[in-house]
Amino acid sequence: MENENTDTGFATKTIHAGTNQVEGAVNTPIFQSSTYKLTEERYAGWAAGAQHTLLYARLSSVNSDSATEKICALEGAEDGLLFASGMAAISTTLLGLLSNGDHIVAAPDVYGGTYGLMAEELPRFGIGVSFADMTDPSSYEAAIEENTKLLYIETLSNPVLKIADIPAFVEIAKRHDLLLVIDNTFTTPWATKPLEMGCDLVIHSTTKYLGGHSDIIGGVVVGSAELISQLFIKKVHFGGAPDPHACYLLERGMKTLHARMPIHASNAHTLACRLSEHPLISSVNHPMMESDSQYELASKIMPNGTGMLAFTVLGGDDAASKFLSNLNLLFEATSLGGVESLVECPFNSSHMFVPEEVRIAAGIHPGFVRMSVGIEDVEDLWKDIEQALDSI
Repeated sequence: MENENTDTGFATKTIHAGTNQVEGAVNTPIFQSSTYKLTEERYAGWAAGAQHTLLYARLSSVNSDSATEKICALEGAEDGLLFASGMAAISTTLLGLLSNGDHIVAAPDVYGGTYGLMAEELPRFGIGVSFADMTDPSSYEAAIEENTKLLYIETLSNPVLKIADIPAFVEIAKRHDLLLVIDNTFTTPWATKPLEMGCDLVIHSTTKYLGGHSDIIGGVVVGSAELISQLFIKKVHFGGAPDPHACYLLERGMKTLHARMPIHASNAHTLACRLSEHPLISSVNHPMMESDSQYELASKIMPNGTGMLAFTVLGGDDAASKFLSNLNLLFEATSLGGVESLVECPFNSSHMFVPEEVRIAAGIHPGFVRMSVGIEDVEDLWKDIEQALDSI
C-alpha cells in the first residue's frame, strides 16, 4: 500500500497515515456499505488481483483500507489484511500458508486460542506441529523437520511474558529457508518492529492495544506485498472480514497509540516493582524490571516496555480468585490493552481449555494472575491492589 507519511515520525503516522479525507472530512467517514458500484476500472483492478479494489466489503472497504494503511505505516509493512478477529488473522495466515503434509514449530505458551488451533485443528488438516521453548531458539531449530515450512513466535508470550530473541529466530528461519510469523500484540509497533528485524509476517489482535478502548474485535496481518497477496484469496475463501464501523473505531483508536503506550508501560513497571516486594506475591513477571532474568533481552527487543505484567499469589488459584473478586477499580475480565486496567486468572479464562500440565510447564502456576495495566492514576491502582491482597 502506498503511504505518503513514510518519512514522518511515529506519532505523526498514528494520526495521519491512512486517513481518507473524503469531501474534506478530517477523519475517514464510516462507509457502512456492503457493496460498491462496479466500474471498468474496478473490474480491471479485481482481474489484476488488486485486493484493495473496492467491490464488496467482504473483500475490502474504504474503512478497512484506511485502518490497514495506518498499521502498515506503523509496522513498516508493504501491505496488510484486516480481519474480524485476531484468531481470524492467525487461522487464515496459517491455513493460507500451510498445506497437508507441512509442519510448523511453535511454543506451547502462546495465546490459548492459538494453542488450540495448533494442537487440535491443524493436525486435522494433516499439518504437523512441534512445540518448543520460545526462550531457547536452539530448541526451535532442533524441532525443524524436512517438511517444516514455518516458525511461529510471539514478541512477548501470552500470558507468561517470555520474550522472543527475534534476531536469533530470524537467523534460524533464513538458514533453513522458513517463514517466520510473529504475534506482536503485546508490544505493538510502538515498542517493537519485527519486520525491521527480519520477520516475514506480523500479526496483531487489533482488539487490544491498537484499538485501545475495549470496544472492538479485530485482527490484522502485515508483511510483504507478495505474501499478503497470497493470503488475500484465503481471506476471501474463509470470510473473516471486519465490519466498516469496527474498522473506523480501530483507525480512531490508533490515533492515540503513541500517547497511551508510555502511560501503560510506566504504570505497569511501577506496579510490578511494588508487587515484587509484597509478602503475598511469590513471583512477578515483567521483563522491564532490572531484576527480571530477561531484562537485558527486553532492553534490546522492546526498549519502550509494555503495559502487561503477571504475578503469582501465594495460596494458589483460590487465593488469586479471591484477590480478583476483592478488586473495586481494576476490572476482572479477559482481553487486554484497553485504557482501563483488566485482570484475569488464565486458568479459568484465556487458557481454560489448555491442559493443566501444559499450563504449568509453561509457567502458569496455581495463583497466576495476568494484568493489563491501564492509564489510570497509578496510585489509585496500587491502593486497590493493596486492599484486595489484604482482604484475601
